[in-house]
Amino acid sequence: MIQLFFRGFTIVALVSLNTRLISDGRWSAVIVATVLSAVWWANARSASQIDGVPAMLVYASGAGCGTALGLWLGGL
Repeated sequence: MIQLFFRGFTIVALVSLNTRLISDGRWSAVIVATVLSAVWWANARSASQIDGVPAMLVYASGAGCGTALGLWLGGL
């Protein structure tokens, strides 16, 4: 379950960060988008193997925490 949490966390942190970088017109958004795509691809291959409400809640919690990290990193 911890891996599931960090998958949601990582993906949403990168999306949040990249949104901020793009809105600021920073070229570093290209690098973040490349990393995000790799993580997204790896997640898509394995996310369907875990099912149930507890898994959904763990992933959603990771996504919420990832949003906070992405916003914080984007504000630096």
